[in-house]
Amino acid sequence: MKLIFTTLFLYLSTLAVAQTVHYPDKPSTHGMMLMGTETIYASHLPMFHSPHDYQIISVLELSKEDQAKYILDKKNHPDELIYTIEPETFVLPEMINHTKTFKANIYRGHFERGGKKFLENITVKISQLIYYKQFDKKCKKPKNLGYLLFGNAQEQFLVHRISARPDFDENIAVQIHDKKNLKALADNLYITIEFPEKDLRKPFSWTIHTGTRKQTHEAFRFSNPKILYLEYGDLN
Repeated sequence: MKLIFTTLFLYLSTLAVAQTVHYPDKPSTHGMMLMGTETIYASHLPMFHSPHDYQIISVLELSKEDQAKYILDKKNHPDELIYTIEPETFVLPEMINHTKTFKANIYRGHFERGGKKFLENITVKISQLIYYKQFDKKCKKPKNLGYLLFGNAQEQFLVHRISARPDFDENIAVQIHDKKNLKALADNLYITIEFPEKDLRKPFSWTIHTGTRKQTHEAFRFSNPKILYLEYGDLN
């Protein structure tokens, strides 16, 4: 019996500590680029200074009513490539790792650059974390361009893997038709893809449409690349 109480005490103590983790970041508004339709992917709009020095990709969940409005707006504006979310202020790592639910506005266009708000003060839930990395000032640029591949059987995306300043943020919609490539994507939250061009703060040229999976050197072929978002200024 004593062992049971001791084990329970240790478990509750560990749980309490986990729930009171302190992060040095200050609360701020952490805008995100939205991609996808049935599944909504969010890519944090990063900078190299605190509290925005994170590259994060996640899956967001809206209410059925709000998601229907989001899908309808995208359908009615097929030429609009940029959709962004303006959340309430919060401590980013605390929200990503613990709280996971927040209020937000959704914009057609960039929320800080003249975008049109069409969903206001809605509840948003982080249902899955795909990629999470805080920037390291000591990090050096990789030799070749690297991108993070994620998505599902219907929609696939590439986001440039940000490393060291100055850098750039790029979100691309792509299509994958190879069944082995799609199976690999289904088995992983994301796959790191390297392209045969040097990382010189320039997006991939798409003179060829094949990249290589970093871990296995497996070839991935992409078609119909469409740049959704490209940003240099925030990452000088």
